[in-house]
Amino acid sequence: MRLKRMKNKVLTIILTLMLCVVSQHGFAQKYGHMNSGNLLEMLPEVKSGDAELEKMRISLFDALQVKVKALEEKFARLQKQMSEGGLSPVQQQKAEEELNNERQAIIKEEEAINLQLQQKRVDLLQPIFDKVNKAIEDIGREKGYTMIFDTSKFNALLFVQDTDDVMPLVKAKLGL
Repeated sequence: MRLKRMKNKVLTIILTLMLCVVSQHGFAQKYGHMNSGNLLEMLPEVKSGDAELEKMRISLFDALQVKVKALEEKFARLQKQMSEGGLSPVQQQKAEEELNNERQAIIKEEEAINLQLQQKRVDLLQPIFDKVNKAIEDIGREKGYTMIFDTSKFNALLFVQDTDDVMPLVKAKLGL
């Protein structure tokens, strides 16, 4: 009986020690957070990239604005000719079609400019984003963080320690 109690006490002590070790090392998680938006605003590369992008935007839209102004002038002349009765219905229809075609061309050019600006933004900022992400990952690994959250975005993780993907296990459990 005494031996049995002694075994139970030793077993309890061993289990308690194991639980302490596991809880300190196995379940201890270190979390970090940062606001990546604020960090990006501090980087001189972002400021110079934004300035270059703005300069490009102004240049492209200034050229487009000249075309818009010319179209507006043509439209005003057409309205004046129509009000004076200087155009036949066929001439009027032809002039309206020409103006509409020019308007559609301007709309397409504006869309192309916006796409060009978006691509330029990616080209300018992607290397900076890659550099920042690498720095975050390096800090996460070096300092032993399990996860680093981005407080500038809702529910965003910047770094997660390598883990096992349990998706196949869950799918198998569900019979998928």
